[in-house]
Amino acid sequence: MPGGQDVRILEIPGSQRGGRDWLIVSTVPERVYGEAALEEGLRQIEWVAPRALAHEAVVEHFLSAPAVLPMQLFTMFKEDDRAVEHVVRDKRRIAAILKRIEHQVEWGLRLSWNPEAPASPVKRPAPRSGSDYLVRKREQRDLAQARLKQARTQANRMYKAVSREATAAHRRTATEQAAPGSRLLLDAAFLVPARRATTFRAAVGRHARVLEGAGLTVSLTGPWPAYNFI
Repeated sequence: MPGGQDVRILEIPGSQRGGRDWLIVSTVPERVYGEAALEEGLRQIEWVAPRALAHEAVVEHFLSAPAVLPMQLFTMFKEDDRAVEHVVRDKRRIAAILKRIEHQVEWGLRLSWNPEAPASPVKRPAPRSGSDYLVRKREQRDLAQARLKQARTQANRMYKAVSREATAAHRRTATEQAAPGSRLLLDAAFLVPARRATTFRAAVGRHARVLEGAGLTVSLTGPWPAYNFI
């Protein structure tokens, strides 16, 4: 964290999972991260951005651990003992989450529709009148709406098919519907066993190839900590 000390590891006593749990912490100066300074900093994206990236870098560094449960950015305690006490007090709920995501990672999948992608060409004579021109424009609009409807159907099918390859799936419909006329047809997260990463990616690739030529762009990102499943 900018201005902070190196990352340290604290052991959490009384693990509920029969093993050992750890808390990853760093000490930061109060003059930079105290309540007043934090309130001011949160108003500036230039201040927040490098700290968010630093937090994410630490989380991703430990992604190879059996399970990683990220805390929110700027979760702070006065001293180590208070941080450990906080985790111990909530150990039952935390243990249940860790058990659910153990040896699992998250993958993100997005499908976007490009209305400018070429459709199958249809040869038509040039319009001979204003009426012909209006009819042609209406046909083009109807065709675009039909292609969009078909694209949505294909996106729904891909989500269901890929979900069968994962332990759990979460579709962020609010993001898909964030703006009228959005071309984002699918925004989903999948919880997948880490050992099946190659198989999962191959399955997504197979389904993506089916969509070639349909005007759909497929974007797969990951692996990530299981943010959407904790």
